[in-house]
Amino acid sequence: MPQYKPLKYREIVTILTNLGFQPKVSGSTSHQTWTLERADKKYAVTIFFHGSNREFRPGTLNSMIRQSGFTKNEFYNALKKK
Repeated sequence: MPQYKPLKYREIVTILTNLGFQPKVSGSTSHQTWTLERADKKYAVTIFFHGSNREFRPGTLNSMIRQSGFTKNEFYNALKKK
């Protein structure tokens, strides 16, 4: 089973951008929602900004991966795309 490193805010934003997600405009809040429509299904990932240099807890990270509709491998591999 591969090891998955903890991810930071900037890495999550890079992954979501590479996967085709777009940030949804929201009011002044510390939460951001990124949305994607694929295969007639809508996905929304909510990210809590708690500092760009802090790592997300494993449970929070797994929740974001589930919300994205991608597998853990697909999610992490999107970090490497340019």
